[in-house]
Amino acid sequence: MKVPIAQAAVLLVLSSLLCGCWDTVDIEEFDIALVAGYDTLPTGDQGGIAVTSLEAAGEDNDEWVGTYSAKTVGESRALRAYNEPRQYTLTQLQAIVIGHDLALQGVESVINTHMREPRVKPSINVAVVDGRAEELLQEISKKDPKQASSGFISLLQTIPQRAFVPRTSLYQFINDTFAPGTAAVTPLLQVADNQMGVEVAGSAIFAKGRMLAHLDRTETRALVLLSGRKTEGWIPYIIYKDGELQDKGSVFVANQRKVKVSRSGDVITFDIKVILRGRLVEHSLIDHTSAVYNEDHLREIEQAVARDLRLEMMDLIDLMQEQLKLDVINITPYALAKWRREITPQLEQGFIEDVVINVEVDVIIQNTGELG
Repeated sequence: MKVPIAQAAVLLVLSSLLCGCWDTVDIEEFDIALVAGYDTLPTGDQGGIAVTSLEAAGEDNDEWVGTYSAKTVGESRALRAYNEPRQYTLTQLQAIVIGHDLALQGVESVINTHMREPRVKPSINVAVVDGRAEELLQEISKKDPKQASSGFISLLQTIPQRAFVPRTSLYQFINDTFAPGTAAVTPLLQVADNQMGVEVAGSAIFAKGRMLAHLDRTETRALVLLSGRKTEGWIPYIIYKDGELQDKGSVFVANQRKVKVSRSGDVITFDIKVILRGRLVEHSLIDHTSAVYNEDHLREIEQAVARDLRLEMMDLIDLMQEQLKLDVINITPYALAKWRREITPQLEQGFIEDVVINVEVDVIIQNTGELG
């Protein structure tokens, strides 16, 4: 009998050392923020912020949107304590959405607040609204009150798999916007009359925490391809011969980038090669009597896509060097790797506008098949 008693005593001692759940809080006692939106004050007054949260649905209620206006983000959270019966938590926050006017003023205080919060993951998405974040979140919550956040968050997470639009995490945003001579790029959203109530209209350019410009979809595509961000999407094409339309259609391609940098005296030259591989999705031949059932016509399609995209990219480079005067296509690190000591002092005073940038586009359509 001594052995079982001894074993029981050991088990009792060990059980007293095990951690229990004595301090758990039921999930129904939390307001779980899934998307946080930030705007200037509705009145237009300076020195304040409007914080909107799209919060998870409980057992008996839908997802809901609430807005609190205060002088700071922290103060808006304090105001919640006076009229919300549940504890506000950011453990499941998936996206930060910034209103247009606040983006122009600067978002350093908002970003800093989230980086100081250990419950906020650095991988969450960052986007800008062409309008007010509050109105956007209200709109998507009307479309599907039960799970409005699901489609919205998925849109931001997966958009690079369907279109040439960047997905920007909180960590990447901070790293790019505050580094000398570089800029951060985020998706630009707008309210749309579709099932989700929101669509991607282009992209927003940030430097030192403030939005400098926004680009349309065509400019955003050129930026994404030049910067080498991994994306996939559809690209339309049109082929004319002797001034007449011969073919039009689209291809679905994925992108890759190669960069070479060289220096001659004080002139630095970047040679960027953009490689697109994919398949022919659709086309509409105007003249079916022509000999198009061969790979020669595929080469014509490749050349047409490459030609159009290169023109778009050169326009984007002109915009970058003449107006933005910041590296939005992430090529400066290639020069820093070779000439860091000489280049670093120039980053804040003007670097990217003085370099030479050459662009080559190589399109490879991998399927042949019958084209008629």
